[in-house]
Amino acid sequence: MKKTTTIAIAALTALSTTALAGSNIELGDGNSTASFNNTTGQYSWTIDGIEHLYAQEFYFRRDGFNDEQNLNTMTLLGQAVNDTNPFSDDRDNAISSLYTDNNGLEVETLFTLSGGTAGSGTAAIAEQINLINTGSTTIYISFFQYVDFDLGGDAFDDWGQIVDGNIAQQYDDDFALSETVATPAPSYFQMGDQTDISDLWDNGFIDNLNGDADYQGDVAWAFQWDIALEAGDSFLISKNKFIVPAPGSLALLAGAGLLTTRRRRV
Repeated sequence: MKKTTTIAIAALTALSTTALAGSNIELGDGNSTASFNNTTGQYSWTIDGIEHLYAQEFYFRRDGFNDEQNLNTMTLLGQAVNDTNPFSDDRDNAISSLYTDNNGLEVETLFTLSGGTAGSGTAAIAEQINLINTGSTTIYISFFQYVDFDLGGDAFDDWGQIVDGNIAQQYDDDFALSETVATPAPSYFQMGDQTDISDLWDNGFIDNLNGDADYQGDVAWAFQWDIALEAGDSFLISKNKFIVPAPGSLALLAGAGLLTTRRRRV
């Protein structure tokens, strides 16, 4: 693993603690907004006024834990918002945060929103999560991303698949979503019913994802990275999400090999 202790957060701005725990923070760019809460995670992504996201959260489990813990249970050391394209839009479109578990583990996150033109129905979010071992011994950790999109604001008419272990695709009649984990590939994944996926967290048990790769209905998914993080090392997860409208959604899914002759309805 590459030894480093910072990602693009430092390039944005020095971290500040102006956004306190529990704060609601809204990013904006072009036709899109994205909203975050330091307690509950990301809870909104609108494009041209249409809500697409119900929740995105991150969880971690260190060696010796008997359950997964929400990233937001860690201590928030600092947070900053920034405008990365001030000449085209004067709203803040990036948020960076730094967390610690006060036991040698730090997590940096950076989310950057890129909206499209008004009425295009398209937007993207680039995400980076950097896990850093600031201690003197190896940390064994499982890190999880949990996502629940309701494309077009409707929770029950979606279907999706995990492709090649690192690409999540979700589709309804009007929109398509694609998330690609650029690096590194997850150790495990799971796509399924929202209730089943969300029940994996805060249940008092150790859970690992089961490899289910497709679902029709109220779709949610999760990725899992199992990491041995040596002292002084870091582990950078880089991924990108984008949403497009139909008929562009059809071309997107066809290009990814996701369109099939079988399409179920619930």
